[in-house]
Amino acid sequence: MFLQVFYAFLYLSVTQVLALPQNGTAVACVQLKAALGNVTFLPMQSEYPSLSTENWSATAWAKPVCIIQPVDTAELQQVVQILTRQHVPFAIRSGGHMPSPLAANTNDGVLIDMSKFNKVMYDAARNVATVGAGMKWGDVYNQLDLYNVTAVGGRVLDVGVGGLILGSGLSYLSDLYGLACDNVVNFEVVIANGSIVNANAKSNQDLFWALKGGSNNFGVVTAFTISTYPIHQVWGGLKVYSLEQLPAVLAAMFEYQSVANKDPYANVMIQAATTNASVGVILNMVYLKPEASPSAFNPFYSIPTLFDTTRILTFTEMMSGQIVPGIPRWDWFATSMKPSASLYQEIASIVTTAPELADLKSLTSGTMVLGIQPISSSLIRAGIARGGNALGLDAVNQTWLVLDAGWQFPDADATAHNATRAIHGRIEDAAKNDGNYVPYIFMNDASWDQDVIRHYGANNVRRLRAVQRKYDPDFVFRDLVAGGFKVPRTPL
Repeated sequence: MFLQVFYAFLYLSVTQVLALPQNGTAVACVQLKAALGNVTFLPMQSEYPSLSTENWSATAWAKPVCIIQPVDTAELQQVVQILTRQHVPFAIRSGGHMPSPLAANTNDGVLIDMSKFNKVMYDAARNVATVGAGMKWGDVYNQLDLYNVTAVGGRVLDVGVGGLILGSGLSYLSDLYGLACDNVVNFEVVIANGSIVNANAKSNQDLFWALKGGSNNFGVVTAFTISTYPIHQVWGGLKVYSLEQLPAVLAAMFEYQSVANKDPYANVMIQAATTNASVGVILNMVYLKPEASPSAFNPFYSIPTLFDTTRILTFTEMMSGQIVPGIPRWDWFATSMKPSASLYQEIASIVTTAPELADLKSLTSGTMVLGIQPISSSLIRAGIARGGNALGLDAVNQTWLVLDAGWQFPDADATAHNATRAIHGRIEDAAKNDGNYVPYIFMNDASWDQDVIRHYGANNVRRLRAVQRKYDPDFVFRDLVAGGFKVPRTPL
């Protein structure tokens, strides 16, 4: 080992070596630079600043000791073996869309940037596509559009494949086919000892189940083989309302969710900018057939709009219309509930009158966006039919609510987080008092201090802990990969 490190130091310039902190992580970075050359980036290299701040929200920017961009599984295996053997902390980044600090970045360790795992291989005979873990959904959809098929994936094109699927992944196709994780046919994973494991319905079935919502607790996924579906032309777009119409839009949402047999081809998402009346309420809507103004959306049609972009277009074009504000710092909080007309009206009041809104409005670019995502029981049943997942969901109609807070400067991080958490608490209290609270937190929308996996339930936590002990007995992905949502250390 001594000679290996000695020759690694000789490989680098004195300037490069002296610029690194003098610790075990730096030694590992020097070794990786010597072994892998141009796929390892140190802080003094010109590529480093943009790579360390590639994450979508500035709250997730950090200063890794070095950044590794392995180009294939063999290089990734080598990286994992070196980091594990030397007990070096590390982080894994797919698309980097999660705003949680250090969920996909690190200040004292090595960042594994998966962006070179960027291929899509479509198999028309099997109706599947194998997708690299470093891809973003927009690139996946564009590739699949060549074959007039799509996949159960992200609703925002800039979201990464890896984080979305491992966090479960809500899609506009989910009422038909389940969550994104439910549509994985095979996970290719590098586990802590550096070996490659394929997890599917026939091999390593326990790991296959655990990765469906289990986040980064079990290994580094390199590729997902996912089901594809012949959906290309759709009807959809945005309907935008004044903020004063929020109670009416939420009443329409309750009516939309309450029909006896909801049309699974219809899907919507509400985003209400409650701190900015000029933005108002945005209804993202899609019908997964090229049929204009389907009756499934009748509850919304009578509400006057400020503008309306709905038309027949491709599914990818529809998702490209998603509005993402240009604000640098974000935090999210998630909760769940059963649909309730009275609760929805109370939520409309909370998100427009809560005293903590003043704290957010006082910040530069301070913004609050309410997100309402209807979840049909058919989504949960589809996941069960595909072998189940780790989420612990009951097959009932429900709503996954998210609060998105945005602001400009890092000195306001605590203020924004605490204000949003307080408003989130008001909404959860209202749901509990209404008798419609659902004890589930959607990982992809959760804040860094929400105990997501504990909400999967005692039995599922017990199973996840058993899978963790089997595939990562030294708890590498618990202790060395500190970011992200972790399997609880103790049973419930």
